[in-house]
Order: sequence, then C-alpha cells, then structure tokens
Amino acid sequence: MAFELKKICEEINNVDDPVDEKTLNRICQIIINSNHIYFSGSGRSGLMIKSFANRLLQLGLEVSVVGEISSPHTHSNDLLIFNSASGKSEKLIAQAKIAKNNGLKEILFTVDNNSPLAQFCEIVVQINAQSKFEHNKSIQPMGALFEQFSLLLFDSIVLRLMKELNITEEQMIQNHADIE
Repeated sequence: MAFELKKICEEINNVDDPVDEKTLNRICQIIINSNHIYFSGSGRSGLMIKSFANRLLQLGLEVSVVGEISSPHTHSNDLLIFNSASGKSEKLIAQAKIAKNNGLKEILFTVDNNSPLAQFCEIVVQINAQSKFEHNKSIQPMGALFEQFSLLLFDSIVLRLMKELNITEEQMIQNHADIE
C-alpha cells in the first residue's frame, strides 16, 4: 500500500466515534419514524450526504435531495439531514430556517457543534476531523478527512437501520436503480 493511502487510513481510524449508542438509536428512530427524509450539503460534503440518501432509498424509505427538481413539499413529520463541516453555509442555514418553520426535525453532521446551522438542529453529531479551514489535522487537503469519515459514518448508520428494519442486502438490491 502506498504511504499516502496508509496514512489516510490511519487518519480515518484515529477519528473518535462521534455517536454514542443513545444518540445512534435516536437518529435511527427519527429516520424510521419520518414520513419523508430530505438531505442537504454543499460541495464534497453534499456528495457524501447524497450517498446516504441513496442508501436510505435502497432501504425503501421516502427520500429527496434538497434542490432536486423532484423534491416534494415538506410536512411536519418530515426530517432534514445536513452534512456540513463548517455549519456556516448561508444556503444551508436558509434551508434550516424553512424546515424549522415547517415543523421538520433536523439533524446535522459537522465539525462545529456551535455553528449557526447547529442552532436549528435537534441532533448535532460533531465529527472531530479536519475541515477545509483547518490545515494541521490531516495530510489531506481541504476537509477530505471530514468527508471520508462522514461517508463511513453514514454507512454504519445504514447497517444499523438494516438490522432494525430487518432488511437484507438482497432486498435493497430490489430498490436499486434499474434505469441508469
């Protein structure tokens, strides 16, 4: 394995688990009990949250990515999940305000649990990883460690949801896109 790849794997392995069992259970129950789940993030953090949306769709849940033309109107028993290292994006804050006014529950995955975006969210998961504004926590540039770790964290939540919903990979495959 190349030195750089080995170092990246070590960095990911050294990020503390940001979710205790109680919080993980709460996140899963909110996801399961939501009528519709919306996902939002910008840049590469947005790409990671889109992958989470895709997996929850494959679990058979009703999901949309904010900003997509097919995203429906929100309702009070819906959920909005953000992935934002800084939690300072004006676009995401504006979305959070609308969601709050419409009675949605909101969850944030971030580096900064005191960010402006965090103020709108009932669950804030602080990932102790380098953001694009920090230059001394990682050999990787511009927040890659946060993005990689958030993707792995989302996959771990999917595994928990598979167990709680009693859904197998074979069942998920039936929800996989067939027109690609």
